[in-house]
Amino acid sequence: MKNYVTLERAKQHLNMDHDLDDTLIEAYIGAASEAVKNYLKSASAYEPERDSNDDPILDSSGDPIYVEDSAGDKIVRYAVQAAVLLMVGFLYKDRDENPDSAFDRGYLPKPVTALLYPLRDPALA
Repeated sequence: MKNYVTLERAKQHLNMDHDLDDTLIEAYIGAASEAVKNYLKSASAYEPERDSNDDPILDSSGDPIYVEDSAGDKIVRYAVQAAVLLMVGFLYKDRDENPDSAFDRGYLPKPVTALLYPLRDPALA
């Protein structure tokens, strides 16, 4: 699975200017990206191209066409990037516990779900 944010972006979010925890942060990025993907279920984390009415543009098969960067990679929605960064922050700050009770066991933190909920496909269980 492709991670939704880069190591550099996560370190910027954490206000980190050293490389000592890079391996740990990369693991958190992977875990946070997987958690976000699981929460979204079948909904896409990528930004769809939109027409002048702000409706997604579909290909001949009825699938959305996604915005791509100059390298041809799909662009991750801002809400998804923010959710992953928040999750990385929670994992990095509170490595062994949940002292602020920001989330219940088995659930994502409330700020993360607030960003993702509108994107989620609720029809799938």
